[in-house]
Amino acid sequence: MSRNDSSDDVVGLVTVGVLIVFGGTIIWLMKTFDVPWDVAIDTLPGLLTWVIAAAAWCFINLKMDTGFTRWGIPVAMAFLIPAFSPILKYSAGVREMGGLMFNDMVSWYGTGWGLTLLFFGVFAVFFAIIYWLNQRF
Repeated sequence: MSRNDSSDDVVGLVTVGVLIVFGGTIIWLMKTFDVPWDVAIDTLPGLLTWVIAAAAWCFINLKMDTGFTRWGIPVAMAFLIPAFSPILKYSAGVREMGGLMFNDMVSWYGTGWGLTLLFFGVFAVFFAIIYWLNQRF
């Protein structure tokens, strides 16, 4: 039996490619931030969503030539905080075991208000830099 349609082969190759990218990203997160496997897996969806959204924002703005690309940079940088929140919580000392959360001696950036403060702080600092650069040049 011969097949003229190679769509199954393409689907298989795409699946293998996606698995390699996911696995490589998880290993990179584990090695770079020195976190365990489950924290890297928890970080992966937010990070991939951020990468796709940032790439779409850049593509749309460059194709439409609106000049709004630089104003999207503070938003993109601020949304890195929620993307990396599992790693920030782990490094702050938040531990989960069996569905129970242990928050003893947690650093400020591992709490909900700390992550919110980081988000708006990064947002404000990047907008201030862009405003300062626009006034200066």
